[in-house]
Amino acid sequence: FDSAQHVDAPKCHPHTRTAVLNEIMDWIMLAVTRLQWILWLKGAAGAGKSAIGRSIVELCLQREIPIARFFFFRTDPSRNTVAPVIATLVHQILQCIPALTEIILPIIQSDPLIFNKSLETQFEYLVFKPLRQLHNRSLYQQTLVLLFDGLDECHNEMDQVSLIRILSSFVGTTAYPVMVFFASRAENHISVPFKSPGISQMVWPLNLDHHYSPDDDIRLFLVDSFLAIKNTHPFGHLLDNNWPSESEVEEVVIKSSGQFVYVLNDAQ
Repeated sequence: FDSAQHVDAPKCHPHTRTAVLNEIMDWIMLAVTRLQWILWLKGAAGAGKSAIGRSIVELCLQREIPIARFFFFRTDPSRNTVAPVIATLVHQILQCIPALTEIILPIIQSDPLIFNKSLETQFEYLVFKPLRQLHNRSLYQQTLVLLFDGLDECHNEMDQVSLIRILSSFVGTTAYPVMVFFASRAENHISVPFKSPGISQMVWPLNLDHHYSPDDDIRLFLVDSFLAIKNTHPFGHLLDNNWPSESEVEEVVIKSSGQFVYVLNDAQ
């Protein structure tokens, strides 16, 4: 989210995606009253899932809601497997829940090779068990959000499914308030576990479709982007005051078919 490699990674453009962002934040803030502790944000490639995920992280940090996250990315060797997931999550969890330090660090010190063990074992000993211990001591009651963006960009499909099942088993069997946010394309092998008995009732499937009026958001983004070009480009003063026309903007909106990635490339 905030590493050097991702400093320019986009979040939602101001005043766009407000409906879906508000829905997700309401779900996070009111989690104690809900039965659905897993959110699956699904949509086509380029629909803006990652931008929404990054905006949710930013909103949680602003509101001091503990959140740990991992953004998969298909072409980045450091982010296209599950190998670094636990180390990344643990680092972030310790930052937002310092009380876990005295529980987790001795585990790592006593078994330095624990990060080479199975994903399930790492989750159990470095995330789930410490959270249960802290909860049993009544030292911490605030909800923790675990966010996984681009799940379908993890190279191994079996690992994608394992991640869903491992996390579902934890939120389904513990009283500790943990919420899990997945974002991915609606691939069949991902849909199957989310729809399976024992998991489906815990999942809120949120489809990023035209229900959230992407055309309006794309239009706003384009207008702001073209205005920025006119105001900042060295030759902006040579552009006509009416550039671009409403019809030209609308043409781009129509061609985008609700895909933010299209207009991002167009604006650049």
